[in-house]
Amino acid sequence: MALYRQHPFIASHFFLILNVDDQEMSSSDRNYERDTRDEQEQLIYSNDIPELESQFEKSDGQTRRYWIIPVIIVSITAISSIIGTIAALTYQHHFGISSRHHLPLTLDKVFDGTFNPVHHNIKWVNQQNSSHGMYGVQDDNGAISLVNVSSNTTKTLVQPGEVLDIDGQPLEWDGWSLSPDGKFILFQTDTIAAFRYSNYANYYIHSLDTRSTHPLTQPTNPGSISLAMWSPSGHALAYVRGNDLYVVHARDIPKETSKAIRVTDSGTDSVFNAVTDWVYEEEIFNSHQASFWNQASEMIAYLILDESKVKEYKIPVYNPTSSSDNIEQYPQELRIKYPEPGTPNPLASLSVYSLINGQNYDLVFPEPREDRLIIEITWTSKMTLLVKETSRDSRHGTVVLFDFRGVRDSKFVQGHTVRDLDIDDGGWIDCRQSIKPIKSMSGDGYLDIVPNEGYNHIAFFKSSQESSPEFVTSGKWEVDIIMGVNEETNRVYFSAAYPTPIDKHILSVTLPDNDKINVLEKDRPLNLTDISVPAKYSAIFNKAASFYVLNYDGPDVPTQEIRQAIEVHKPKIIETNEALNNTLKEYSLPKVIYDTIVIDNIEYQIKEVRPPQLSEDGWSKRPVLFQVYGGPDSQVVTRNFKVTWGDYLATSNGYITVYVDVQGTGNRGRQYRNVVRDNLGKVEAEDVIKVAKHYSSKTYVDSSKIGIWGWSYGGYLSAKVMEADSDVFSLGISVAPVTNWKLYDSVYTERYMSTPKNNPDGYLNSAVRNVTGFHNYALAHGTGDDNVHFANTAHLLDMFTENSIKNFRFRAFTDSNHSMGTRNAYRELMDWLTRFLNEQWKTQKSKGKKT
Repeated sequence: MALYRQHPFIASHFFLILNVDDQEMSSSDRNYERDTRDEQEQLIYSNDIPELESQFEKSDGQTRRYWIIPVIIVSITAISSIIGTIAALTYQHHFGISSRHHLPLTLDKVFDGTFNPVHHNIKWVNQQNSSHGMYGVQDDNGAISLVNVSSNTTKTLVQPGEVLDIDGQPLEWDGWSLSPDGKFILFQTDTIAAFRYSNYANYYIHSLDTRSTHPLTQPTNPGSISLAMWSPSGHALAYVRGNDLYVVHARDIPKETSKAIRVTDSGTDSVFNAVTDWVYEEEIFNSHQASFWNQASEMIAYLILDESKVKEYKIPVYNPTSSSDNIEQYPQELRIKYPEPGTPNPLASLSVYSLINGQNYDLVFPEPREDRLIIEITWTSKMTLLVKETSRDSRHGTVVLFDFRGVRDSKFVQGHTVRDLDIDDGGWIDCRQSIKPIKSMSGDGYLDIVPNEGYNHIAFFKSSQESSPEFVTSGKWEVDIIMGVNEETNRVYFSAAYPTPIDKHILSVTLPDNDKINVLEKDRPLNLTDISVPAKYSAIFNKAASFYVLNYDGPDVPTQEIRQAIEVHKPKIIETNEALNNTLKEYSLPKVIYDTIVIDNIEYQIKEVRPPQLSEDGWSKRPVLFQVYGGPDSQVVTRNFKVTWGDYLATSNGYITVYVDVQGTGNRGRQYRNVVRDNLGKVEAEDVIKVAKHYSSKTYVDSSKIGIWGWSYGGYLSAKVMEADSDVFSLGISVAPVTNWKLYDSVYTERYMSTPKNNPDGYLNSAVRNVTGFHNYALAHGTGDDNVHFANTAHLLDMFTENSIKNFRFRAFTDSNHSMGTRNAYRELMDWLTRFLNEQWKTQKSKGKKT
């Protein structure tokens, strides 16, 4: 889901580290953790270190010798799971409130970084000895070092001022990446942002042997390289400039200007080679990278996107500078090829370039499909490539195998279908990149996340030819990310929404051995984090899955440490955020309640942020603001730590903020999600109203002062709730909302709504059409929004005018995109929304106190 761009609040003490599995070096870290979903993250959080079960991390011989140990520990794990589930049902979280006086929580403190945790962006080194646990880091002075976790040693690679640009001046870089053989560092500089995940930059190659530095290409102002990435081994490079792909052999690095092979020459403003266009970046890959090396660094597969038939969208730019004093007599324009529902999509095709023979191979799909979407491209061995492709509405899809074994003189490689992605459950095919190659008897086996009895689980495919997998996990819970496979211990590590939908823990299971699945682990996997404690964890494993960075993300203050998968050494503490803990003790902070409520046999996850001294006896009744998102497969009720606007409203204004995940949202299984298909906004709005009615009966809630607000899809859901005119809500707020799905992009919309031609009633009913219930309503939108266009808000305002709607507020933010980040827009927006709430609720007659 891509309807929200996160605002860059979090400050990091360390710089970009080393690029391993994500081969593209970019200012935006690719993160596939699906509970954050980017688009709703800013509404609540920014975007989880108990003992490991080390008895399992033994050689095959040891495992057989102590076969009874897994049975005992799995039993303990099962008991812990039950305890954890019970504890999580009505979990209360306190920020350490004491009886002494505290400083008031102000908007300035919420947004100036006072409560931002320090987070170190560690990436592992992809070297031959990567099982030793090596990572890179840049300190505050600019020195880059290589850390060996096993030996607890640090080697300085580059000192500040040592790297010089073409004019002999110290290079100021924005990112860097060490080559897999450890001989070169690729520096990214002069970076300018394009869209959410993409940018343009200049690149320099620095030799650690000769200490010399050379530009990858002749630098330009501004930078013009949109992608640069090392090969998985050695130090060959691939990069994209002018939408064409170039490859530099290892033998040609470094040179004054490295000798590059131009792989493609078709790149234009409308034809993209090896990088994504706007809609593929936003809705499919969540990245600008669309090129993929094989494991041997001998071939590279790349996507080709032809936007020639995609209609262009023009966004006015009134002031391209950072100062509001600037005047442009004639506005500029940002032009984007933006496909809307029912209009032409970019045409996608695939090619593979061989560094061995210099040949380009065009890949031929086994069956023609108009407007196919290519949603995943993964090498499962040095010669086998798997591609997932779907119809434009994500109803039908296949996995296609392209086998390069035996390919000789032909310029075409014919693929054949190895499995079907269609699911006959009324839903859609999930768009995720989840294939994980593993070593197997066939040499090209892999893992994937596949629905298993309605829940996403890990499936083991013995070879790339297999159509039916063996599931290594199962149950009424969902796997989120396959994080790594340790081939020495035969274990796979993953994160999952387990044991409850709002928790996120790091787990492990054994891969099939001699075609036998560990049945005990299948339903109750081994936990690397304490599942009896409600929490949110994330992790980054090195390539060998022998070490991992463990992030405790909440609900308490985040911490970071490095652990060994086979726990031999003590964890290496990276960050405790002790300073933030001490700061929090000085402030008045809210009480947070997590709960699960059941209405009409439907469960809803709730997070309630209360004023610190709230009493449930009804003596003082408080206003309630519902904060919603509600988009398909999204989630706002999680255990992440973040001090937010809702915390400020609770402590400084006495308002309660309630977050709710309604039907259609994620981590609850496909049946819970699928009910929204073809009619977005209906079930979600009905659910929010039901939950609000439930809250209106609580003793401490002022039922005359219940409001709702949301951003992007959340803004749309707020508008649909106001449209329902249920008499439950006294006010509503929408920021950057969709108001008619014909105005949003085709890839996202058609995944859930099909095309307007095939689902005319769905598009009609899902639109915001009846505005008579829009009273006490605030609406805000950035005029430069490239994601949810301002046209959505213009359409809603037009309906207000035609229907003489008077009691609403509107605010446009000049040139701001979807994150409202231009010229102080975000902070001004939050001030404006706060004033709106106070004006509405503090002037309305309250139901008063209990008598």
